[in-house]
Amino acid sequence: MNARPRRGVALLMVLVLTILLVLLSSGAIMGATVEFREGRNALVEQRAFAVAEYGLNAEIAAWNRGRNLPAPTGMAIGAIDSSRVYVAQRDTATVYVQRLTATVFAVRSVGRAAVGTAVLEAERQTQVMVRLAYPVIRPGGAIVTAGSLVIRGAATVDGTNTAPAGWTQCPQFAGRDTFAIAIAPGQTADIQKPELVVGGTHRDPAAGDSNTYVRYGTESWNSLAANADLKLPGGTYLPAPTGTATTCDRAAMSNWGEPWRSGPGHTPACEGHFPIIYINGDATLSHGRGQGVLLVNGDLRLTGNFQWYGLIIARDDIVKGNGTFDLWGSLMSANTNVDDANAFTGNSTIRWSPCAVESALRGSAILTKTRDRSWMQLL
Repeated sequence: MNARPRRGVALLMVLVLTILLVLLSSGAIMGATVEFREGRNALVEQRAFAVAEYGLNAEIAAWNRGRNLPAPTGMAIGAIDSSRVYVAQRDTATVYVQRLTATVFAVRSVGRAAVGTAVLEAERQTQVMVRLAYPVIRPGGAIVTAGSLVIRGAATVDGTNTAPAGWTQCPQFAGRDTFAIAIAPGQTADIQKPELVVGGTHRDPAAGDSNTYVRYGTESWNSLAANADLKLPGGTYLPAPTGTATTCDRAAMSNWGEPWRSGPGHTPACEGHFPIIYINGDATLSHGRGQGVLLVNGDLRLTGNFQWYGLIIARDDIVKGNGTFDLWGSLMSANTNVDDANAFTGNSTIRWSPCAVESALRGSAILTKTRDRSWMQLL
């Protein structure tokens, strides 16, 4: 008996197989598309994270130390400062700095990245908590020395708490009067006109302790020298602020900050510049002005008309020669060569100013991460 012919079965099987192949191809294409999009999204998200980290690190590396001081000169507690960092290909980071306490800041960076089109964007946020790390130095007088001292002529040393003219942050730095001179026991203080030494002379064991001149709380002479804004060899210097009303050239070797708050030649943008200057060798300062922390690894000679606001620490002796020398803050001499004496003659005026000292210490402070949960990814 002959089988009945099965017409159309082959065509049906071809159609079924074709549909299966189409479904498999569509699934493969869809899977590849999803995988491509996931990879692309992961790429742009990673770029956004990298941009956020870049903005964070850029802000900390170029930290504006003018924020370190209290308001109104510096940043108020709770205040927020912001800036934008442009990376490449429309990738940008917006960085927000908020002051939480007198010494702690929160730095948040919002990174935005795009791959080829603004529609394909990603955003990531990172934050770091930082604090100001600055030395704790409490001088025992307007002049602190481990060696002998000679004061002649019209040289004046005043232990009265004096605020520099126009410095608006001084009410935030409470201070009191102190001794005009703190000298190590056993050393001599040859003073021609005692009436010009306001606050008297104090025989202070701390003045004779070498640690007083090299250890400052959590910081030290070595750490300050290593982190100095300006590292200079021994020599003669005539510092002066470099900049305009809106910009301060902090990279200039002769720019040691602007202590003036008005007058001809005043450079407003450099008022918040309190550098640490380290001079490795004997130094002579002849004319000019500056503010901050000055470290001299040797003798310091003061000639001409020179003004300093802040703290000076010399490893050896300090001698003031011709001209006029004015200081607001404190001057410390370790006097490692005991055969030499510190000498001040002529027109010298050294005024104790806790505001100038504290402004110099805080204004030159470096940043360090807080101990607990310093870094976090927010989104």
